[in-house]
Amino acid sequence: MATSSSYPARVTRSPSRATTGAPPHAQYDEALRLGILREATRRLRGAAPEQLGLRPLAASQGTSTTAIYTMFGGKSGLLAAVAEEADRMLADALRESLRHDSVETDMRSLCRAYRRWALENQGLYALVVGEPVRSPRVGADRRDPQSRDPQWREPLLEIVDALVDEGVFRATDVHEAATAIWASLHGVVSLELSVWRESPSAEQYFETQLAAILRSWAAGGVRPATAAGPATSSIGMVG
Repeated sequence: MATSSSYPARVTRSPSRATTGAPPHAQYDEALRLGILREATRRLRGAAPEQLGLRPLAASQGTSTTAIYTMFGGKSGLLAAVAEEADRMLADALRESLRHDSVETDMRSLCRAYRRWALENQGLYALVVGEPVRSPRVGADRRDPQSRDPQWREPLLEIVDALVDEGVFRATDVHEAATAIWASLHGVVSLELSVWRESPSAEQYFETQLAAILRSWAAGGVRPATAAGPATSSIGMVG
């Protein structure tokens, strides 16, 4: 009986380390790297970075910790890769929140989407904004790839730029304004994550801070009249 030609092909595609002498890392392909990265990202949605165990993570992908050290350089390199992925996820969430009906509405939607993503991805949020991985750096040389702003910051910059351009926000440096706005958002979101997580008033605290942010940057220091009431003078940010 003739021998099937597929059998030798299968052996060739899946060589034995014992017969070929191939080093273990020869089997560490891109599929394995993506599997490890995706599983680490999933596990860190609700866990702090220090809680990520490399041994159980590797076992979940049918490999050993050697694979993680070979492909990511260790835990710090893996966390940096997860931070990059989380940065992209947050940027996507912010862009998806925009409806482009009005720049003011989009600003509120973006800020609320930022809070919502942080609450749903607490561990990833810690990586996205944690120094020195992804938080924005004031005065950084933007021509330097190592100083590049995180992706999630781009939609915020675009909205702030439009608010200044349309005269809704007072004339100012857009990057500095965006950084100050982010600092306020990060502050109130961090308080909710650490102090107000179970408080029924947490959302109202956030909305109060959001209103204060918009008032503090309004052109002329006056918030435009809305359906909720007449124009009011700026009272500064809520602490």
